[in-house]
This record gives sequence, C-alpha cells and structure tokens, in this order.
Amino acid sequence: MQTMLFVYNRHAGKDRNWTGLSDLINTFTAEGYLVPTYPTQAPGDAGNAIIRWGEPFDRIVVAGGDGTLNEAISGLLRLPRKPPLGYIPIGSTNDFSKNLALPSGLHEIALTAAGGVPRQCDVGAFNGRPFIYVAAFGAFADVSFSTPQSTKNLIGYAAYLLE
Repeated sequence: MQTMLFVYNRHAGKDRNWTGLSDLINTFTAEGYLVPTYPTQAPGDAGNAIIRWGEPFDRIVVAGGDGTLNEAISGLLRLPRKPPLGYIPIGSTNDFSKNLALPSGLHEIALTAAGGVPRQCDVGAFNGRPFIYVAAFGAFADVSFSTPQSTKNLIGYAAYLLE
C-alpha cells in the first residue's frame, strides 16, 4: 500500500464544515493509499507540516486555496526528496486550478490528486520567497492578504474587489 500525506486548510473556502472530507479520504483509500491527515492550525502550517513529515510519503495532497497551495509548494521545495504534490482547490476563488483546467467535481479532483500524471510547474522567487502563479508589488499587492477570510468565504472573488 502506498502512503499519502493529506494536508488541508480547514478555514479555506465557503464549505467550512468539510462535509466532503470523508469522501475525499475514501477516494484516496480506494485508490490504494494509507492516508494520514493533518488539518492546518495556523497560517504557514501547510508548508511546515510538509517539511516535518512529507519526505517519506509516496504522494502529498493539499486541500485549500491558492495561498495554501503556495505554502505547500514552499515547504515541498525544502525537502531533499520531493514526492508528487496533488491539489484539491477548495479556496474562495481557485484561480490557479481554473487556469490548469482541473476537474471541478470533488470525486474527480480527488482521483486526479491521487493518481493523476504529475506536471511540472514553474516556481519563481520574489525577495527570497518562492511563489507560483502570481507575485505582486505596489499599491494593491497586499489585497489578497488583507482581505478578511470571512468576507472571502461569504462573497468569494468579489471580496478582493471590495478590499
């Protein structure tokens, strides 16, 4: 049996009661994985969990928004051996997954995260910090960080425009 570290941001997205969590883990198990699961405890914790525990796993899957994915990739880059990383986009906007045309159904995205063919992704560095997808500077650079999570959960992408 293969092993998968499943890290999820329980504060991401609009469905904060995580009704689909059992279904996700069941799909991973049905695909042949033993699935230790870790809910993040604070900002930055997804990357820290991957640094602490990720290296011996056959695959790592992270569920959250674009920020959680960025944290996970930052952690993964610090590992000597980098297992494939799957992504379950459950954030408020999920721009990165939309650009990759990832499946939208929970079961389909879980199958992709568990058994999809890995593809390479460019990773940049800005002031010594890795990033994927977007790096920003200037007057509105902090909008994604300063927008309250509760507002993003309530109205999604429009929260960024309001901020």
